[in-house]
Amino acid sequence: MSAEFNPTFQALIDYLESKDFNYTSFPEEQRLSLTMSGKNANYRFAARITHEGEYIQVTSYYPFYVREEKLRPSVAELITRANYNMPIGKFEMDMKDGEVRFHVTHINDGSVPPIQIIERLFMTSYFTIDRYFPALMQHIHAGYTPEDAVFHAELDTHAETVQENPKKTEKPKATPSSSVEAKPRAKRASRKKASGNHESPQGDLPL
Repeated sequence: MSAEFNPTFQALIDYLESKDFNYTSFPEEQRLSLTMSGKNANYRFAARITHEGEYIQVTSYYPFYVREEKLRPSVAELITRANYNMPIGKFEMDMKDGEVRFHVTHINDGSVPPIQIIERLFMTSYFTIDRYFPALMQHIHAGYTPEDAVFHAELDTHAETVQENPKKTEKPKATPSSSVEAKPRAKRASRKKASGNHESPQGDLPL
């Protein structure tokens, strides 16, 4: 353990090294960065210790920007719908440049967090950002409404509701325009290791 590192920051490093991830460390900023390959795309991650050690923040970034300004209000609606009932973390979008990310924060009580907490932060961010990637592609490129795109991303939870009460949850009537393809054209990311060298954690670290 490096004496110059904050114990919580060192705990983040220990976790990443235990999973054999490649990462870049910025000790002076108490920040780490890495990439992970998901089912749908590759994502950039940043982990930070902020506010004099009171918060551990993990942020994951989509590999695209919403370049068209006219699309940003509807994408903002989409992530607002995704955030509703989100048990932990939130989606955010920079309305100036269209950057979209998922942000989760853990309040640190001053003690070194156990590896289970750190793993939870990374894996919650990883699985959530990958889960909603198709919804954003369906809306931006295939004409799905924000409501319909999020509904499709959450089909598993809707299926449970429908089984209990078939009339309670119905698929939104909005459908993609007939002039565009219904499925996104985003290429499926190959299973790689972090920073192109480490295996995707999908399936290895279930929540």
